[in-house]
Amino acid sequence: MQKFYSLIVKEISKETSKAYSLSFDIPSNLGNLFTFKAGQFITIRCNIDGKEIRRCYSISSAPINNGTFQIIVKSVPNGIFSKYVEENLKAGDVLEVSEPEGNFCYEPTNEKLKTFVAIAAGSGITPIFSIIQSVLSFSNDQILLFYGNKNEEQTIFNKEIAKLTEDFGDRFKVIKFFTQEDIKGSHFGRINQKVILETLQNYDFSTIEKFYVCGPEDLIKNTTETFLSQSIKKENILHELFFSPQTLLQNKAVSSENAGKTIVKLILDGEEKTVIVDKNTLLLDSIVDAGFDIPYSCQNAICSTCLCVLTKGEVNIVKNEVLSDAEIEEGKIVVCQSYPVSDVIELNYDII
Repeated sequence: MQKFYSLIVKEISKETSKAYSLSFDIPSNLGNLFTFKAGQFITIRCNIDGKEIRRCYSISSAPINNGTFQIIVKSVPNGIFSKYVEENLKAGDVLEVSEPEGNFCYEPTNEKLKTFVAIAAGSGITPIFSIIQSVLSFSNDQILLFYGNKNEEQTIFNKEIAKLTEDFGDRFKVIKFFTQEDIKGSHFGRINQKVILETLQNYDFSTIEKFYVCGPEDLIKNTTETFLSQSIKKENILHELFFSPQTLLQNKAVSSENAGKTIVKLILDGEEKTVIVDKNTLLLDSIVDAGFDIPYSCQNAICSTCLCVLTKGEVNIVKNEVLSDAEIEEGKIVVCQSYPVSDVIELNYDII
C-alpha cells in the first residue's frame, strides 16, 4: 500500500510567473523515510472540492541532510492542484506526501572521473537540477546541460544555474535554447540534436557515464534515437517524461471493442481481494472507484507508481512510457493505462 505522511509546507515562492517552489519540513522521525536520491520524485495527495487528487513532482533540491526538500509546481491550463497552489496554499499548511521513489537517479561514486550529459526542456529541469547540484557537490565529475525554454523569464532556476556556472565553470557547461527570444550566446529554437552532437564532438562518447533526458515525449524520442545512432547503450540513456498527450481516441477505440466483465484478484501487502470490473474501463479507475487503496500517482503511465505484476490473464496496455521490454516480458504492467481483456486476471503488487 502506498503510504502518505503529513508534511508542513515550509515556504512557497515564485520561481517564474508560472512556476512555484514548495519546500517541506521533514520531521526528525521521518528523516529515514524521506532520504532520497537525486532525480527521484514524490507524490502529493490532496482533497480539493471534495475530490481526492494525486500528483507526482520531482524533487529539485540536492539530497543534503538538512531536514527539508523542494519541488516545483508549474501552472498548467485547467490544472486542479497547480491552481490550488497558486490561489490557496500557504506556508504552514499541511500536505500528504509519499516517500521518494523513481529510477531517474544519480548516485555519486569514488570511481574514476566521469562525464554526464543532461537535456531538459521547461519544467523538465526539476529532477535534473537536483542531479546537477549533486554531481557538482558530491564528486569531481563534470556535467553538460542542454536546456530549452520559451524565454529567459520562464526559465526555471535561471539565476541558480548561472551561479553554478560561475562557481564550477571547469566542470559545468550550459547550452541554452529559446523558442521565443533570440539571445546572444544561446540558440534560437527548440533543442537541436545537431547542436548536441556538434558540442559532444569534443568528448569521447565512451567516457560519458549517463545521459539524462527530461521533457516532452518528442524530445525524449528524438534525443534517444540520436544517442542510439552514436552506439550509446540504451541502458545509459535515462529519461523522465514530463508531458504526454492523453491517447483519448485510442482509449475510445479500445473501449468500443471490449464488452463484459472481468474478475480481478488483487494481492497487496499480503492480502487478497477480488473486484469485478468493466472491460471498457481502465483498471486503475475501476479498482479505485471500488474503494481499493492501490498505489498510483500520475495516471498517465509516466511515473510507474501503479506498477504491478500480471500473474494471470491478459490486459491491453494502450500507453507505456516507463516499462522496458524486459519488464513487460516479466509481466509488469501499469494499471493506469491497462484495460482487462480476459475474463479473469490476477494483479500482484507484492512481487515487484
